[in-house]
Amino acid sequence: MSKETPYLTLARLASALSGGDGVATLLAFDPGMKGFGALEGAAQALVAQAEVLCSIEVLQEKTMGGDMLLDTDWYLQIKSRAGGGPTERRRERVSVTMRVIAGRWRIVALSSTAMLAPLQIP
Repeated sequence: MSKETPYLTLARLASALSGGDGVATLLAFDPGMKGFGALEGAAQALVAQAEVLCSIEVLQEKTMGGDMLLDTDWYLQIKSRAGGGPTERRRERVSVTMRVIAGRWRIVALSSTAMLAPLQIP
């Protein structure tokens, strides 16, 4: 069994998004975090309506108490599942705060959730 790390959690998150798995995507987040309900709805809608390729790169890390603060670079390529639907590329630096909860590193705060917003289809 591999040791749980923040990097492993982020890799699983990127893989879940790329695999269209909304349930696994949400496992990276603490359900008690502020805004989880909106994040849950957005992430589920995104993977339902689009094929996603996701990459999350950690640029810097800092430990503060029991939290890990990560400066990350997110890149998503999003292609609508609807025939002739839009394709969108998103790239954003996102500050991520992670903490061990029930033995697993979970995201407890994000500086932006816009990366996980569903496509705007006219």
